[in-house]
Amino acid sequence: MRINELNPKPTVAEPLEIPEALLGSVKRHQVHLASLVASLRAAGVHEDMVDASVRTLVDSYAEELTVTIRGLMKAEHRG
Repeated sequence: MRINELNPKPTVAEPLEIPEALLGSVKRHQVHLASLVASLRAAGVHEDMVDASVRTLVDSYAEELTVTIRGLMKAEHRG
């Protein structure tokens, strides 16, 4: 899913500077999402199930990302 496919559509979608410490995680999850979608579609899974599966993976990633960002903010604050 691309940012322009989100529903509701974001009002502003500007480029995001991803901190170096998060690049590996972001890239890994992009690969996982693309692989998941391709595999499910190749298996003939209905698009509603593809969407639900993507949402589950994204929700999981959001939790991981939140923990990582909090850790980065604490480290930055300690400076």
